[in-house]
Amino acid sequence: MTRPGESPIGVKGSAPSPLVRPATVDMVAALLVFGGLFGLTQVAVGDFVVTGSLPAKGPILGVAAVLYAASVVLGVLIRTGRGWLAALNLAGLFAIAYLLALPSPIAAALGFAHLGAVVVLLRTRRWFGITAETRASGRSTVAGPDSQSTGALSKPSGGRRRSPRTR
Repeated sequence: MTRPGESPIGVKGSAPSPLVRPATVDMVAALLVFGGLFGLTQVAVGDFVVTGSLPAKGPILGVAAVLYAASVVLGVLIRTGRGWLAALNLAGLFAIAYLLALPSPIAAALGFAHLGAVVVLLRTRRWFGITAETRASGRSTVAGPDSQSTGALSKPSGGRRRSPRTR
């Protein structure tokens, strides 16, 4: 049984492992994915872009579709610890664009949500760096509390490599 202020392993004030994906990163990923899907459906069906009061025409639809698609892709990528800087920039761009259309309640909600995503991405920068270093060193990372991984780092295979000719 753990006491208040103790972790399950009994060390007071111990922080969770830096390899465990923070829940806030999952929230930002969900915002980017669902916000991108919302925008894509809006462009495909309604021919409106939330940030403007008039229907979007011509090349703006193409630019909006590319940005919304990039939002979906980056939302998936940041769950794996990749694409931090691109996701940060895109969330900032969306926050500015949505907040410029502030009289609209949907635009205001999405603008403040993306602004929060920028803050979360800045605060979790260390986790992205550790994940990149871990990936570069060849160790596996823990995907998160809901993953199937046990959290153990993979060990390099022992022994020498044998060429296909030797038996």
